[in-house]
Amino acid sequence: MKMQVCKLSFHLFVKDKLSGFAGGVKNGIYNNETVFVSPPLTSSELTHVMEDYVAAMNIYNANGKNYKTGYLVTKDKLMACLDKLAAYVNEIANGNASVITLAGFEATAETSHAAPELEKIITVEVIVSNVGGQVILETPAIRGKGVTGYGLILVSGSPLSVENYVNDIVNIKADVGQNIIFSLDKGKRKVVNGLDSTLIYYGYMYAVNATGASPLSDARIVKCI
Repeated sequence: MKMQVCKLSFHLFVKDKLSGFAGGVKNGIYNNETVFVSPPLTSSELTHVMEDYVAAMNIYNANGKNYKTGYLVTKDKLMACLDKLAAYVNEIANGNASVITLAGFEATAETSHAAPELEKIITVEVIVSNVGGQVILETPAIRGKGVTGYGLILVSGSPLSVENYVNDIVNIKADVGQNIIFSLDKGKRKVVNGLDSTLIYYGYMYAVNATGASPLSDARIVKCI
């Protein structure tokens, strides 16, 4: 479990959204003096910075880019105030999300969300190619599981045995004359060239995300012309 702190996503806010957020922080902190006893800024100091920001924003909106620099200067000052208040609120809250919310900030997530474990790929299509020595294997995209890439293993001669895949480890021992090919690109469509048309290959696909790799798919028989 992570200690929750004030989100700093307000750094992405601009114009009215930023001024509205700052107003919420002002109300949250200075209207709850029994919780936030000694903020690093007084209410009047924050109000002055906010008023300067709103005035510069209105001038910029009315007169265009020649007044953008003045707007950005007041924006940076307001951001600095909010950063200082966020650090203060984090000290007071000590991970208590309700205190963070009371101050007008948004709390970060309570727990980090790991990518879900991947299941074995079921569908692997073998596409007949008219190019000599070429095979194409493809699997549908896996959605919503944070997949970062797909892998392919081609083995000639005989399929892998169950013992070759244990606890997410592939242990392949090549027999005499056997050829083992790995695809190192991350796409779900694999194009492999230079194969021997006299051999039968067995193709296995798998997916990878931040949590780990899926089990190998069932073997697909692959031949080329």
